[in-house]
Amino acid sequence: MRELSRPVVGGMRVYPGDPDVRIEPALELAADGVDVARLHLGSHTGTHLDAPSHTVAGGRTTGAIGLDELVGDAIVVHLGGLAPRSHYGLADLEAALGAPLPDRVPPIVVVDTGWARLFDTDTALEHPAMDPAAAAELVRRGMHVLAVDTLSPDPTVDGGTAFPVHEAVLGSDRLIVENLTGLEGLAERVRIGFFPLRVDLDGAPIRAVAFD
Repeated sequence: MRELSRPVVGGMRVYPGDPDVRIEPALELAADGVDVARLHLGSHTGTHLDAPSHTVAGGRTTGAIGLDELVGDAIVVHLGGLAPRSHYGLADLEAALGAPLPDRVPPIVVVDTGWARLFDTDTALEHPAMDPAAAAELVRRGMHVLAVDTLSPDPTVDGGTAFPVHEAVLGSDRLIVENLTGLEGLAERVRIGFFPLRVDLDGAPIRAVAFD
């Protein structure tokens, strides 16, 4: 079993404009008899799930997502050498796999760009992004969850309001997972589980696990 999610810590990187992460004592063992922490964080903190309602008016919230949608077979595509702010498409995914993508892909598609190692640097904001046409084609071929190791499958632009990959995936009532880590060396075919907090929101931090 392999951990694919980031630890949630105070001051960690968040998507531009999202709430900062603060973790502080609410109660203390010496004074109150128990330790209890107070958490201040956004619903898209760290490794997290995007529900359709994140970008789609009237879309499903996390409370309407079944666990069966979040555990299943995955195809993992390891891309390398991507330039800052570049875009990758279906041809790049197939070149990395060394074979055409099947007409029906597994329900979970994981894209390892290698940029997870840059999460704590400013360069993380310049991550590669998926071509929206590739996202739409993956949905057509049966993808239910698109999972990436970057801040977003769309370009991260401070104050930006265009999210075409989100539109293609969430707009089709599918799901997105962002900020995966630990993908290096993961097999091309693996079973993965994404386990969000049980809250009814536009998204939630998750524990991501590969059963390799």
